[in-house]
Amino acid sequence: MDTGKEIIEFTKQVLGNVARIDDIIDKAIEPIKDYTDTIGDLITPIKSLIAISNLKKRMTLKAFVVNYAKQLFDNYEIDEKETLKLQNYFKDKKNINYISDIIDNAINSKSLKATAILGVIAGQLIREKRELNYDDLSVIDTLRIMTDFDIENFIVLYEYLPSIGTSHDQTNEYRTRDFYDEENLNKIQLDRNSLELTIEKMKRTNGLTYNEGGIGQSGNSKGSFEINDTTKELYRLFKATQIVE
Repeated sequence: MDTGKEIIEFTKQVLGNVARIDDIIDKAIEPIKDYTDTIGDLITPIKSLIAISNLKKRMTLKAFVVNYAKQLFDNYEIDEKETLKLQNYFKDKKNINYISDIIDNAINSKSLKATAILGVIAGQLIREKRELNYDDLSVIDTLRIMTDFDIENFIVLYEYLPSIGTSHDQTNEYRTRDFYDEENLNKIQLDRNSLELTIEKMKRTNGLTYNEGGIGQSGNSKGSFEINDTTKELYRLFKATQIVE
């Protein structure tokens, strides 16, 4: 299969049929529904579970496709010249892998918000035809693992940090224990276990980072972290991207 060609054709179809996107998505997941309809009423509970699964698939696909298309609406057309540019872009196999990975991560994402943002990123890549850098990959990898709870925790955390300050005058290290200290009159309004789970997840994908540790520093201990460019970009994307129902 020529994956680059498939991505180009997918993009053409999306741009030409965005008004019918709900119908298209329904038909895309219909084979599973048709199959279960032939089995009979003995497995009605299973059919109900599959219907729930199809609803999730529909919502996920729509969140991705609509936000993908939104990046391409403004005077963008895949004419003969643009097709040639895309074909050249996809001659580099890693660019195909990048787009394919984004789509795969979007469809299997744990959050519709994250799926929508991955649609934005994929659309921008098609339009700009640029190579991804390490920060891009860190953003994509972090979006893949975040739940809606993680996103809510992260936004509250990011907006809280300017009010608390770092925990060591020679580093940019933050520690959750300072957020919940009894002497802190401005405690963060999040469950500590939930917040620390989100932080530890994001440290594994470079959504947050940490220092090497040392005198008076916590390094990679639980709840200790620093922010980086990936952190800032994630916050920007979460605030800028809306899910289209």
